[in-house]
Amino acid sequence: MYKITRICQNGEPLPLTTDDGHLRIVFIGVGSAFAKRHRQSNILAIQGDRHVLIDCGTQGPLGLTDIGLSVLKVRCYLPTHSHADHIGGMEEVALMNRYTPNIPKPKMIILRDYQDLLWSKSLSGGAEYCEANQGRSLQLTDFFDILRPKALEVSGRKCWGYRHGNMEIMIMRTRHFPDSAASVDESQWCCGVSINRRAWISGDTMFDPEYPRRFSQEAELMFHDCQLFYGGVHASYQELMTLPKEIRAKMYLYHYGDNWDQRDTWVRKSDPFAGDPVQDGFLGWADQQVAYDFY
Repeated sequence: MYKITRICQNGEPLPLTTDDGHLRIVFIGVGSAFAKRHRQSNILAIQGDRHVLIDCGTQGPLGLTDIGLSVLKVRCYLPTHSHADHIGGMEEVALMNRYTPNIPKPKMIILRDYQDLLWSKSLSGGAEYCEANQGRSLQLTDFFDILRPKALEVSGRKCWGYRHGNMEIMIMRTRHFPDSAASVDESQWCCGVSINRRAWISGDTMFDPEYPRRFSQEAELMFHDCQLFYGGVHASYQELMTLPKEIRAKMYLYHYGDNWDQRDTWVRKSDPFAGDPVQDGFLGWADQQVAYDFY
């Protein structure tokens, strides 16, 4: 059972705890990489006294400010992949936490292979040479305490799991980029996330119908990224319409472009859908300033 709750209505900051220990999912942004209207798709998961921010893109710190938070308040991060709309704010996270007095290191949930890639290909350029630590340049572990997921298999698919307090975080590889990748194994590192096996978040992915089908039986609520044109490295609205109606009926769409509400710009007269997610059998567009509360 879940319900949708309006948050921060009186300007109060979003609490990073849930008093009764229930799971809460909050999108601090729902837009695509270049969206300006609704930030970028970065997501807070909160349960009891634990929380994790799934991605912190270039607009991530602004998204946190929108709900009365900052990169100094969030104490745990999980990056899904190295596109700027997902990790572009991580340098601010790292430097603000290191150079603000009396602030301990935040935590990061990350696999070993991706840890090295994230640091060497993305974050080291702006952070490695800020100072020397015991005669060496800085590493990711100078900025974050690392929490390491463990490998597991779910429904025949290789996954990784991490227990964060009462929150079970499951990480699933996705087929996102390059666009020539025919399988997950040929793709660069990218992942989706399932929380308590109740809230399934696709992460960035090309249309891979087996992926939502495989997890739809367990998931109570599904969030799938959605682009408003066909082709490229995200699942399109057109492709998602081919999912069985029982899957669409538990799915919100996120990571959409700024023209989502201008249907004449992306829905053709010949398309067999309306461009209104509810009318087309989905639950709707995922939204900011709400919490998806699971009881």
